[in-house]
Amino acid sequence: MFWGHENIKGLKSTTIKDYWQWTYSDLLIESNRSSLGLFIIAHALELTKMPRINWGNVDLRYKRKKISVDICSRIQGWKQSKSNRILFNISRKKGIHAKNDRSLTFKNREADLYILGLHKEKDLKNADFLNLEQWDFYVVLTKVLDDNFPTKNKIGIRLLNSIAEPIQFKDIQRKVNDLIENKSNDLAE
Repeated sequence: MFWGHENIKGLKSTTIKDYWQWTYSDLLIESNRSSLGLFIIAHALELTKMPRINWGNVDLRYKRKKISVDICSRIQGWKQSKSNRILFNISRKKGIHAKNDRSLTFKNREADLYILGLHKEKDLKNADFLNLEQWDFYVVLTKVLDDNFPTKNKIGIRLLNSIAEPIQFKDIQRKVNDLIENKSNDLAE
């Protein structure tokens, strides 16, 4: 894991922090915003002490449970006549067979639960992706998605609100723990 002060050999007085600033400082870029949202959720679950594993079939692992994360925003970096339509990715994917590392032939939702983050500010001038008060988070058991939307690949905010309530950053870990501890039968099914 890099700390930011490490020099890039061959680039005079250039550190890995310079690269991070150049690459990731524009949070209007969807991939950067998604990485920030994932970091915020990982931080809420106290998972940021170790580097992120970017190649897994789920985004996070917490208390032996697999978590998928998706991040949406109402704004983009380009001029918009209206705010974005919110659509979270909940699609089924082909997994990897644990014993032989080959792709499975069927698709499923690999995670035990989903955490969906929404940066809800609609006005570009007031948008501050670093202000956690501008974010809502939804924690949903995969079983709930499978029961209610077995064939859907994406879910809009209206349907999401029908199965989960938005919570704030400070409540993410409590909500996840509650679902894991109190709903362990649902996760095991």
